[in-house]
Amino acid sequence: MFKSQLVFAVLFATIAASAACSSSPSSLTGAAGSGTGPAGTAGSGGRGGTTGAAGTTGAGGMVQKVCATKTTVMNPVLINFETYDGTVAPDMFATAFGGATPGTGNAYAGPFSYGDGSTTPTLAILAGHPPSNWAVSQTVTRASTWGMGGGIWMGCADASAYKGISFWVRGSGPLNVFNVSLTMGRVTPPDPTNPAGGGTCTAAIDTCKGATKNDIPLTADWTQVSLLWADFTPGMAGTTVVVPDGSDITGFGWGVPLQFQLDPTVPADAAGPYIAVPGDLVINIDDVAFIP
Repeated sequence: MFKSQLVFAVLFATIAASAACSSSPSSLTGAAGSGTGPAGTAGSGGRGGTTGAAGTTGAGGMVQKVCATKTTVMNPVLINFETYDGTVAPDMFATAFGGATPGTGNAYAGPFSYGDGSTTPTLAILAGHPPSNWAVSQTVTRASTWGMGGGIWMGCADASAYKGISFWVRGSGPLNVFNVSLTMGRVTPPDPTNPAGGGTCTAAIDTCKGATKNDIPLTADWTQVSLLWADFTPGMAGTTVVVPDGSDITGFGWGVPLQFQLDPTVPADAAGPYIAVPGDLVINIDDVAFIP
Protein backbone atom coordinates (compact mmCIF):
# COMPACT_ATOMS: atom_id res chain seq x y z
CA MET A 1 0.00 0.00 0.00
CA PHE A 2 1.33 3.47 -0.91
CA LYS A 3 2.09 5.82 1.96
CA SER A 4 -0.75 8.10 0.78
CA GLN A 5 -3.19 5.23 0.73
CA LEU A 6 -2.04 4.00 4.12
CA VAL A 7 -2.61 7.43 5.65
CA PHE A 8 -6.08 7.61 4.16
CA ALA A 9 -6.90 4.07 5.22
CA VAL A 10 -6.24 5.06 8.83
CA LEU A 11 -8.34 8.21 8.47
CA PHE A 12 -11.14 6.34 6.72
CA ALA A 13 -11.17 3.63 9.37
CA THR A 14 -11.51 6.32 12.02
CA ILE A 15 -14.43 7.90 10.16
CA ALA A 16 -16.02 4.50 9.57
CA ALA A 17 -15.59 3.84 13.27
CA SER A 18 -17.52 6.98 14.13
CA ALA A 19 -20.33 5.90 11.82
CA ALA A 20 -20.26 2.36 13.20
CA CYS A 21 -20.57 3.56 16.76
CA SER A 22 -23.18 6.19 16.11
CA SER A 23 -26.62 4.78 16.64
CA SER A 24 -27.95 6.06 13.33
CA PRO A 25 -26.15 6.67 10.03
CA SER A 26 -28.71 9.38 9.29
CA SER A 27 -27.47 11.35 12.26
CA LEU A 28 -24.27 12.12 10.34
CA THR A 29 -26.01 14.82 8.31
CA GLY A 30 -29.01 15.80 10.36
CA ALA A 31 -32.54 15.14 9.18
CA ALA A 32 -36.08 16.31 9.41
CA GLY A 33 -38.55 14.57 11.66
CA SER A 34 -38.13 13.20 15.14
CA GLY A 35 -38.26 10.02 17.14
CA THR A 36 -38.16 8.96 20.75
CA GLY A 37 -35.95 6.46 22.50
CA PRO A 38 -36.33 4.65 25.80
CA ALA A 39 -35.51 5.89 29.30
CA GLY A 40 -34.70 9.49 28.53
CA THR A 41 -33.01 8.63 25.24
CA ALA A 42 -33.52 10.93 22.29
CA GLY A 43 -34.10 9.23 18.97
CA SER A 44 -32.50 10.60 15.82
CA GLY A 45 -34.64 12.05 13.07
CA GLY A 46 -36.08 10.54 9.96
CA ARG A 47 -35.63 12.15 6.55
CA GLY A 48 -38.41 13.79 4.68
CA GLY A 49 -40.96 12.62 7.24
CA THR A 50 -39.73 9.03 7.33
CA THR A 51 -38.70 7.32 10.52
CA GLY A 52 -34.97 7.28 11.17
CA ALA A 53 -33.05 4.51 12.87
CA ALA A 54 -33.38 5.85 16.37
CA GLY A 55 -31.07 6.28 19.25
CA THR A 56 -28.48 8.37 20.96
CA THR A 57 -27.44 8.12 24.55
CA GLY A 58 -29.69 10.29 26.72
CA ALA A 59 -29.95 11.30 30.34
CA GLY A 60 -31.19 7.82 31.23
CA GLY A 61 -27.87 6.37 30.08
CA MET A 62 -29.54 3.93 27.69
CA VAL A 63 -29.26 3.62 23.94
CA GLN A 64 -32.03 2.47 21.64
CA LYS A 65 -30.78 -0.43 19.61
CA VAL A 66 -30.23 0.30 15.93
CA CYS A 67 -31.24 -3.24 15.05
CA ALA A 68 -33.96 -3.68 17.67
CA THR A 69 -36.17 -3.89 14.58
CA LYS A 70 -34.63 -5.43 11.47
CA THR A 71 -35.96 -5.33 7.93
CA THR A 72 -35.61 -8.72 6.25
CA VAL A 73 -34.61 -7.91 2.69
CA MET A 74 -37.08 -9.48 0.25
CA ASN A 75 -35.71 -7.79 -2.89
CA PRO A 76 -31.96 -7.27 -3.39
CA VAL A 77 -32.24 -3.61 -4.44
CA LEU A 78 -31.22 -1.32 -1.59
CA ILE A 79 -31.38 1.99 -3.48
CA ASN A 80 -31.40 2.90 -7.18
CA PHE A 81 -32.66 6.51 -6.90
CA GLU A 82 -35.40 5.90 -9.48
CA THR A 83 -38.10 7.28 -7.19
CA TYR A 84 -36.34 10.66 -7.11
CA ASP A 85 -38.56 13.38 -8.61
CA GLY A 86 -36.38 16.44 -8.22
CA THR A 87 -38.61 18.11 -5.62
CA VAL A 88 -36.38 17.61 -2.57
CA ALA A 89 -32.75 18.38 -1.83
CA PRO A 90 -30.50 15.36 -2.42
CA ASP A 91 -29.61 15.03 1.26
CA MET A 92 -33.31 14.87 2.12
CA PHE A 93 -34.16 12.18 -0.43
CA ALA A 94 -35.34 8.85 0.97
CA THR A 95 -36.71 5.73 -0.65
CA ALA A 96 -38.17 2.55 0.79
CA PHE A 97 -36.38 -0.80 0.70
CA GLY A 98 -36.95 -4.33 1.91
CA GLY A 99 -40.21 -4.99 0.10
CA ALA A 100 -40.87 -7.52 -2.65
CA THR A 101 -40.17 -4.93 -5.36
CA PRO A 102 -37.67 -2.02 -5.54
CA GLY A 103 -38.78 1.15 -3.79
CA THR A 104 -41.17 -0.63 -1.42
CA GLY A 105 -40.93 -1.82 2.16
CA ASN A 106 -41.05 -0.54 5.71
CA ALA A 107 -37.49 0.81 5.98
CA TYR A 108 -35.84 3.74 4.27
CA ALA A 109 -32.47 4.69 2.82
CA GLY A 110 -30.92 7.85 1.40
CA PRO A 111 -27.57 9.52 0.61
CA PHE A 112 -25.33 11.68 2.81
CA SER A 113 -21.93 13.30 2.37
CA TYR A 114 -19.16 14.89 4.42
CA GLY A 115 -15.91 16.70 3.75
CA ASP A 116 -12.49 16.80 5.34
CA GLY A 117 -12.89 20.23 6.91
CA SER A 118 -11.12 22.08 4.13
CA THR A 119 -14.10 22.25 1.76
CA THR A 120 -17.72 21.09 1.64
CA PRO A 121 -18.62 18.49 -1.01
CA THR A 122 -21.56 19.07 -3.35
CA LEU A 123 -24.15 16.30 -3.15
CA ALA A 124 -26.45 15.90 -6.14
CA ILE A 125 -28.68 13.35 -7.83
CA LEU A 126 -27.81 13.28 -11.51
CA ALA A 127 -28.02 10.97 -14.53
CA GLY A 128 -27.37 7.36 -13.56
CA HIS A 129 -25.80 4.28 -15.03
CA PRO A 130 -27.76 3.60 -18.25
CA PRO A 131 -30.62 2.89 -18.42
CA SER A 132 -31.01 4.30 -14.91
CA ASN A 133 -32.35 7.86 -14.76
CA TRP A 134 -30.64 8.86 -11.53
CA ALA A 135 -27.55 8.27 -9.41
CA VAL A 136 -26.02 10.03 -6.43
CA SER A 137 -23.08 12.32 -7.23
CA GLN A 138 -20.54 13.80 -4.84
CA THR A 139 -17.87 16.31 -5.87
CA VAL A 140 -15.40 18.57 -4.14
CA THR A 141 -12.92 21.13 -5.44
CA ARG A 142 -9.47 21.49 -3.90
CA ALA A 143 -9.89 19.29 -0.87
CA SER A 144 -6.71 19.62 1.15
CA THR A 145 -6.89 17.57 4.36
CA TRP A 146 -7.57 13.94 3.38
CA GLY A 147 -10.37 13.79 0.78
CA MET A 148 -14.14 13.33 1.01
CA GLY A 149 -16.63 10.72 2.12
CA GLY A 150 -20.27 9.85 1.84
CA GLY A 151 -22.66 6.96 1.94
CA ILE A 152 -26.14 5.59 2.27
CA TRP A 153 -27.93 5.85 5.63
CA MET A 154 -30.50 3.12 6.11
CA GLY A 155 -32.68 1.24 8.53
CA CYS A 156 -31.22 -1.99 9.86
CA ALA A 157 -31.24 -4.66 7.15
CA ASP A 158 -31.09 -8.40 7.59
CA ALA A 159 -29.46 -9.29 4.29
CA SER A 160 -27.96 -12.53 5.55
CA ALA A 161 -29.71 -14.43 2.75
CA TYR A 162 -27.43 -12.60 0.32
CA LYS A 163 -23.72 -13.06 -0.46
CA GLY A 164 -22.56 -9.46 -0.43
CA ILE A 165 -23.25 -6.06 -1.95
CA SER A 166 -22.83 -4.59 -5.44
CA PHE A 167 -23.08 -1.15 -7.03
CA TRP A 168 -22.11 0.85 -10.10
CA VAL A 169 -19.49 3.58 -9.74
CA ARG A 170 -17.53 6.16 -11.70
CA GLY A 171 -15.41 9.12 -10.70
CA SER A 172 -11.93 10.54 -10.42
CA GLY A 173 -9.26 11.44 -7.89
CA PRO A 174 -5.48 11.79 -7.68
CA LEU A 175 -5.02 8.11 -6.79
CA ASN A 176 -7.91 6.75 -8.91
CA VAL A 177 -9.05 4.57 -6.01
CA PHE A 178 -11.79 4.69 -3.39
CA ASN A 179 -12.72 2.79 -0.25
CA VAL A 180 -16.02 1.47 1.09
CA SER A 181 -17.24 0.51 4.54
CA LEU A 182 -20.16 -1.30 6.15
CA THR A 183 -21.57 -0.19 9.47
CA MET A 184 -23.32 -2.83 11.55
CA GLY A 185 -25.84 -2.68 14.37
CA ARG A 186 -24.49 -5.68 16.19
CA VAL A 187 -23.87 -5.49 19.93
CA THR A 188 -20.52 -6.94 20.94
CA PRO A 189 -21.02 -8.28 23.50
CA PRO A 190 -24.83 -8.12 24.03
CA ASP A 191 -25.98 -6.07 27.02
CA PRO A 192 -28.04 -8.40 29.25
CA THR A 193 -29.26 -5.47 31.36
CA ASN A 194 -30.54 -3.46 28.42
CA PRO A 195 -32.15 -5.53 25.65
CA ALA A 196 -32.93 -2.34 23.72
CA GLY A 197 -29.31 -1.19 23.87
CA GLY A 198 -27.22 -1.48 20.78
CA GLY A 199 -24.66 -0.25 18.30
CA THR A 200 -21.56 -1.96 17.02
CA CYS A 201 -19.63 -1.12 20.16
CA THR A 202 -20.33 -0.60 23.82
CA ALA A 203 -16.80 0.72 24.42
CA ALA A 204 -15.18 4.06 23.59
CA ILE A 205 -15.75 5.26 20.04
CA ASP A 206 -12.08 4.96 19.06
CA THR A 207 -12.26 1.20 19.57
CA CYS A 208 -14.99 0.80 16.93
CA LYS A 209 -14.13 0.10 13.31
CA GLY A 210 -16.52 -0.67 10.48
CA ALA A 211 -15.80 -3.44 7.99
CA THR A 212 -13.83 -1.97 5.08
CA LYS A 213 -12.62 -2.65 1.56
CA ASN A 214 -9.82 -0.35 0.41
CA ASP A 215 -8.12 0.56 -2.87
CA ILE A 216 -10.99 -0.17 -5.26
CA PRO A 217 -10.19 1.23 -8.74
CA LEU A 218 -12.05 4.42 -9.68
CA THR A 219 -12.37 5.31 -13.37
CA ALA A 220 -14.30 7.76 -15.52
CA ASP A 221 -16.45 4.95 -16.94
CA TRP A 222 -19.33 3.29 -15.12
CA THR A 223 -18.03 0.05 -13.59
CA GLN A 224 -19.90 -2.52 -11.54
CA VAL A 225 -18.24 -3.52 -8.26
CA SER A 226 -19.34 -6.71 -6.49
CA LEU A 227 -18.08 -7.40 -2.98
CA LEU A 228 -18.76 -10.55 -1.00
CA TRP A 229 -18.99 -10.25 2.78
CA ALA A 230 -15.67 -12.11 2.97
CA ASP A 231 -14.01 -9.44 0.79
CA PHE A 232 -14.29 -6.90 3.60
CA THR A 233 -11.69 -6.50 6.30
CA PRO A 234 -13.69 -7.26 9.47
CA GLY A 235 -14.61 -4.44 11.80
CA MET A 236 -13.67 -4.23 15.46
CA ALA A 237 -15.66 -3.70 18.63
CA GLY A 238 -13.02 -3.07 21.27
CA THR A 239 -10.86 -6.18 20.96
CA THR A 240 -13.62 -8.28 19.38
CA VAL A 241 -13.56 -8.90 15.64
CA VAL A 242 -16.90 -8.09 13.97
CA VAL A 243 -17.19 -10.13 10.75
CA PRO A 244 -19.87 -8.89 8.32
CA ASP A 245 -22.41 -11.52 7.31
CA GLY A 246 -25.25 -9.27 6.15
CA SER A 247 -27.38 -9.89 9.22
CA ASP A 248 -27.25 -6.35 10.64
CA ILE A 249 -26.21 -3.79 8.02
CA THR A 250 -27.01 -0.22 9.06
CA GLY A 251 -25.00 1.78 6.56
CA PHE A 252 -22.90 1.69 3.40
CA GLY A 253 -20.18 4.32 3.06
CA TRP A 254 -17.41 5.39 0.72
CA GLY A 255 -14.35 7.61 0.78
CA VAL A 256 -12.17 9.11 -1.96
CA PRO A 257 -8.59 9.90 -0.84
CA LEU A 258 -6.08 12.57 -1.70
CA GLN A 259 -2.45 11.85 -2.46
CA PHE A 260 0.07 12.51 0.32
CA GLN A 261 3.67 13.61 -0.01
CA LEU A 262 6.57 14.18 2.33
CA ASP A 263 6.46 17.68 3.78
CA PRO A 264 8.90 19.66 1.56
CA THR A 265 10.25 21.51 4.60
CA VAL A 266 11.90 18.35 6.01
CA PRO A 267 14.88 16.39 4.64
CA ALA A 268 14.16 14.00 1.78
CA ASP A 269 15.12 10.99 3.91
CA ALA A 270 12.88 11.98 6.84
CA ALA A 271 10.22 9.59 8.10
CA GLY A 272 7.60 12.34 7.98
CA PRO A 273 5.41 14.22 8.32
CA TYR A 274 3.37 13.59 5.19
CA ILE A 275 0.94 16.22 3.98
CA ALA A 276 -1.99 16.08 1.57
CA VAL A 277 -1.66 17.36 -1.97
CA PRO A 278 -4.85 19.39 -2.66
CA GLY A 279 -7.03 17.94 -5.38
CA ASP A 280 -10.47 17.65 -6.98
CA LEU A 281 -12.55 14.55 -6.27
CA VAL A 282 -15.65 13.07 -7.92
CA ILE A 283 -17.66 9.92 -7.25
CA ASN A 284 -21.03 8.73 -8.62
CA ILE A 285 -22.83 5.71 -7.15
CA ASP A 286 -25.87 3.91 -8.57
CA ASP A 287 -27.89 0.71 -8.26
CA VAL A 288 -26.75 -0.41 -4.83
CA ALA A 289 -28.02 -3.95 -4.31
CA PHE A 290 -27.35 -7.09 -2.32
CA ILE A 291 -25.90 -10.06 -4.25
CA PRO A 292 -28.29 -13.08 -4.43
